[in-house]
Amino acid sequence: MQSIDWVAVLFRWLHVIPAIVLLGGTIFVRFAALPALGASGQAAQWLGAVRKKWAMISGLCILLLLVSGLWNFMMYRLDEVRDTGPLYHALFGVKVLLALAVFFIVSVMSGTSAAFAPMRAKPAKMLTLAAGLGLAIVLISGVLRGVKKDTSLPARPADTRLPTG
Repeated sequence: MQSIDWVAVLFRWLHVIPAIVLLGGTIFVRFAALPALGASGQAAQWLGAVRKKWAMISGLCILLLLVSGLWNFMMYRLDEVRDTGPLYHALFGVKVLLALAVFFIVSVMSGTSAAFAPMRAKPAKMLTLAAGLGLAIVLISGVLRGVKKDTSLPARPADTRLPTG
């Protein structure tokens, strides 16, 4: 009989759902709300009105993505990743850097700091960049799930492996 690692399932959900909310919200605002409101000249007013709520939602999503991503990596992928070779490591590093860039852009767009007002003055450009980076992260994640063990790497003693749960 098969068993289910419910902790692994929970943390997978805690990673995927906030990613969907953050990326989906960004795409909605950029490609649905801004064009609709831009035609009436109300985009800036609308963005100002939803900024506080979006800041809370995006902040929670970013926190959940950071915590669940670190948990998933440390508990369920670290031992497997050691045997995947340089391709996995390079793609994973790019994915993390892109995620940090998306977190920054979303935080700037939902924030109120005067230092980033010039970036908020270009919402279409910034949200297009965040959406594009987010889609690249999804594509890279799909590739990472398919990277297999690199059999050309030297074998390691079995006792150096971390428990996988």
